[in-house]
Amino acid sequence: MKDRSLQKPLAFVVGRDVEGHWLAVETHGRGGGIFVSRDSALRYAAFETDHRPSAVRSTAKRLRLL
Repeated sequence: MKDRSLQKPLAFVVGRDVEGHWLAVETHGRGGGIFVSRDSALRYAAFETDHRPSAVRSTAKRLRLL
C-alpha cells in the first residue's frame, strides 16, 4: 500500500470542453466531472481540494475528460 503522505495533493483545472460543457478535471487525470455552470465546477473542485489555496485554477484552453 502506498504512503498517502508521499502522494501529491489533489488539484483541479476548470474550463470548457469542445461542446461548451463546464469541466473540473483533476490534474493527474484520476477524476473530474461535467457541470451545468462554471460556479458548480469551481465549488466541486474547491470542496475536493479542501479549499486549499492555489489548488484550483481556470483555463481558457479546451479540456476533456479521459
